[in-house]
Amino acid sequence: MNSNVKLGRISGIEIGLHYSWFIIAALIVFSLGEHFRQVNPNWGAGEIWIAALFTAVLFFVTLLLHELAHSLVAQSRGLKVRAITLFALGGVSQIQDDATDAKTEFWVAIAGPIASLIIGFSCLGIALGLGWQRSTEPHTAAIGVLVWLGYINIALAFFNMIPGFPLDGGRVLRSLVWAITKNADRSTRIAARVGQVVAFLFILDGIWRYFSGAGFGLVLDGRSQGQLRRGGDYSCASWHASLRCDVARLRHRGPRNEP
Repeated sequence: MNSNVKLGRISGIEIGLHYSWFIIAALIVFSLGEHFRQVNPNWGAGEIWIAALFTAVLFFVTLLLHELAHSLVAQSRGLKVRAITLFALGGVSQIQDDATDAKTEFWVAIAGPIASLIIGFSCLGIALGLGWQRSTEPHTAAIGVLVWLGYINIALAFFNMIPGFPLDGGRVLRSLVWAITKNADRSTRIAARVGQVVAFLFILDGIWRYFSGAGFGLVLDGRSQGQLRRGGDYSCASWHASLRCDVARLRHRGPRNEP
């Protein structure tokens, strides 16, 4: 995927934005602004929209960190990384070389979700340190931003670990099968088949949600998985992850069973 806007380079990796990112960024800002207005009626209009804009920017920074985790681990394992592109569905690390062993595949694939978990729990920890209580709505804009970022990154990590190739979980599955069978081609075929099943289940779930009035987000999920490039690309499917996980129910409410 080619970038339309070049942002610079990190560790020799070109960082860029696809034009579709701006559409999703605007949707996230307006969605968050409305959410903050509803759950924090005592906030002023300026405070609400500044918090929404700041949250959206930080959200995409966390996506970049997720992709950088993939890319930097890949570089440490001797793989060449051409670029990272943020786009409507999240981000993609364009790794030119294929992993030559199961261990490399495993660590490159799992690095992104680990980074997202660290970011997520760190945000929630800071929010707790600032006085937030999980049973209450955040009482300041700063805590509101931290709580939303915390839950969305945790949700993102778990979503990406679904064993649907080419999501990170699918690549982790491929690496484990590869380690057991010692056959890279066979592990790829198995992971791809599992990914097709997962995509089909997403589509069925999306159709059910659409006709039951719950929304249409998942109808797009199965198709979007097929659209993500497979050859050496490590993907962070973030926007439909937020749809899939019903993060609107997670953010600011502090689910009782969440750690």
